[in-house]
Amino acid sequence: MVDISNNNNNNRNSKLRNVEPVDIDKSNLMILGPTGSGKTLLVKTLAQLVDAPLVIADATCLTQAGYVGEDVESILYKLYVESGHDVERTQQGIVYIDEIDKIRKSGANVSISRDVSGEGVQHALLKIVEGSVINVPKDPGRKNPRNEFLQIDTTNILFICGGAYSGLERVINRRMDAASIGFGAPLKQTALLDDNYHDTDDDNDDKTAVANAQQQVQGKYFESAIPKDLCDYGMIPEFVGRFPVIVSTQGLSLDNLCDILTEPKNSIMKQYRRLLAMDDVQFHITDAALLEIAKTAFSRGTGARGLRSITDKVLMDAQFVIPSLSNVHTLFVDPAAVRGERPPLLITEEATVTVETLEDALENLSLDDPLPHGVVAVKIEDYMTMSDDDDGTGMMASTPETMMEPDQEQAA
Repeated sequence: MVDISNNNNNNRNSKLRNVEPVDIDKSNLMILGPTGSGKTLLVKTLAQLVDAPLVIADATCLTQAGYVGEDVESILYKLYVESGHDVERTQQGIVYIDEIDKIRKSGANVSISRDVSGEGVQHALLKIVEGSVINVPKDPGRKNPRNEFLQIDTTNILFICGGAYSGLERVINRRMDAASIGFGAPLKQTALLDDNYHDTDDDNDDKTAVANAQQQVQGKYFESAIPKDLCDYGMIPEFVGRFPVIVSTQGLSLDNLCDILTEPKNSIMKQYRRLLAMDDVQFHITDAALLEIAKTAFSRGTGARGLRSITDKVLMDAQFVIPSLSNVHTLFVDPAAVRGERPPLLITEEATVTVETLEDALENLSLDDPLPHGVVAVKIEDYMTMSDDDDGTGMMASTPETMMEPDQEQAA
C-alpha cells in the first residue's frame, strides 16, 4: 500500500497512454503500529528506493504558531535543507511525522488554556498536508515578520504520519464487538487479555505467550481501523480526512527479532563482534541465547528497540574486563547469561575446551557445578582491585589466574 501511494506520487511525468489528461492527487498515508515494529525504517527504505529527499519530524516538538516551540513550517524548511536547498526537489519529497498520536485532543472538557501542542498542531497542519503554497521563513530560528520567505508548493509532497496509537484497539473493539441484549446475543469481546500485565518473576515463556496473544489481538483490530476510530481516539475529522490511506504494521515475532539481531548489515551481534575484535577476542553467542534475548524483548513489548538495551546489559561487564586481559580469546554467551543466572564466560588460552564442546558441556552442568578448566565467569567486581601501582585511575585489572586465588591476593 505504501509503494502504491508513493508511485502514484512520483510517476506523474511517466509515459502517458491514450487517456484523458487529468490531475492526479496524492494519497497521504497514516501508519498504525506498535512501537519497534519498523514504521520509521519502512519510510526510510522507501525514500532510498525512489531517491526522494526525506525528513523525519517529531510531532511532540510542534506547537501552534505564536507559541514557544517549533512551527509546522519548520518541517518544510528541514526538507528544503535535506534537498540541498533545491526548491524543485523539495516539492517532490517525503515528510514523515512520527508520534502523531501524541497530538490528539486532550479531552472533551473545556479548559481555560488552549491545547496549542495537541489539537492546535492538527489545525496548523491542515493547509500544509492538503497541498498549497506555503511561505517558509529562511531563518526559522528567529520569528521576525520582516524575514525572507521561501514559497514551497506542498501539492506533490507525500505526507506520512505514524504512531503507536496505544489504546486504539479498545476504541475499535467498542465499534466492532458491541454487546447486545437478548437470548443468543453475542457478548462483547475483550480487546486485551490482561490490561494490567506487568513484567513479573513468572516464567519467561508464559510472559511471551501472553505478549504474543496481546499482539495478535492488537494487530487484528488495527487492520480494521477506519477514520471514525481515529476521530474517536482524539484526532480531528479534518486532519484524518486528509489521510485517505490507513495502513497498519504488525508487531515483530520471535523469528523476526532473532533475524534483526544477526541478519542486517549493521546488526547488533555484528557490531559487538567488531568491537571485541579490536581486543583480539572472538564473540560467540548460542542460538538459544539469541532466542532468549528475543523472548525478553517480546515480553517487554518494546519491539526491535528493546534488543539493544537487553544485549548491552548482558555484555556490559565483559566490555570493561576484556581490554585488561591478555590471555582471553573468546567471549561466550549462553541462555543462562541472558537470564542473569550466570555471567558471560571467558575462554582463556589455558582452556581445554572449544566453543562447540563448551556449549555441549554446559547443557549437562548445573549452575552450581564448577566450570571447565580455563573457563571463567565475567565478574567485574572480582577483576577490578585497588592498587598503588595502578594507571592513575585508582583501579587495576587482575588476571583470571589471580582472580581464582583471592587468598593470595589478600596476602600480597
